[in-house]
Amino acid sequence: MGHSPGDSFRKGGKEMMKRARKLGFSFLSFAVIFFFVADQAGAAKRLTMGSWKKGSGWHVYSATMANIVNNANLGFQIDALSKGGGVGNPINVGTGKYNMALTFSVAASWGYQGKVAYKRAYKNLRGLIGGLDQYYLGIVTTNPKVSSINDLKKVKVNYVTVPRGGLGQWATRAMLGAHGITYADIKKMGGSVTHTGFGAIKSRMKDGQADMLSHTVNAGHPALTSIAVQKKLKFLGIEEQYRDKLLGIGFLKAILPANTFPGQKKPLKTFGFTTAVIASTSMDNGTAYKIVKALLDNLSDLRAGHKGLRNFDPAKTGWQESQMGAPAHPGAARYFKEKGWSK
Repeated sequence: MGHSPGDSFRKGGKEMMKRARKLGFSFLSFAVIFFFVADQAGAAKRLTMGSWKKGSGWHVYSATMANIVNNANLGFQIDALSKGGGVGNPINVGTGKYNMALTFSVAASWGYQGKVAYKRAYKNLRGLIGGLDQYYLGIVTTNPKVSSINDLKKVKVNYVTVPRGGLGQWATRAMLGAHGITYADIKKMGGSVTHTGFGAIKSRMKDGQADMLSHTVNAGHPALTSIAVQKKLKFLGIEEQYRDKLLGIGFLKAILPANTFPGQKKPLKTFGFTTAVIASTSMDNGTAYKIVKALLDNLSDLRAGHKGLRNFDPAKTGWQESQMGAPAHPGAARYFKEKGWSK
């Protein structure tokens, strides 16, 4: 029996629908692949920068830096994260969690070498910029029998410092260790060592539960300033022979200028470290160069971002590896050489 014109029309219609479906599927597949690749390319142009909690000075630092770099239209963007921490960021960068981060020079040094606060070495850490600001170990007491750190070998004190794991606690332990003193020694003398937050530290110092405190501070540190306003504090320095010992584990010698805090009338020899920007060997040289150039070519904008950055002098400290805690990234080193700061 022959096929009717209607049968031929229906058969042709089915074939056309099959072709349309195939064509539609092919187009959809292409579109999915195209947008996936485009999305991945876009993601590759975003860099994460670790700092610290929202509202902290470091978060302001990172937001300022991200704004400068992003406005330079360099082909990539920086996302300033409100998380990380001085001790944690070398790990975050070393393991690839963040592309770059703020940290302390001494923490970067420890992380690079795998000592003190770090169980392993992160040899892929590289410095972008160092010496952004200055932190000191501030040491104060209200105990009339204490005039130097060595007095703790014979005088009972109730010591207070930040929780274990914080850099202030690591610096305190290192400082005491340089003098041959441990937390256990303080307790053997009938004293105590309390690790707690700033709220409790201020309360304990003000009401006399604690009579000695040390912490890493910058100029105008709010907690120490608050205590110094309400209590008459004795500010202690560190003798040269003990500062020399602390240099060996990555700290830097520092002078706490007179009148940095209420009642601190004389400059004091102490030690400290600086804030640095670190990346890893995973960051290509071109990207590292562009970031450093954008930030340091716009120095006035960088300094205006936060009062802690006002005295930053890149020609003096920004290029020095001791201020970064890790070897300079080749891309950063290129910029430093162009400026004539390094060989």
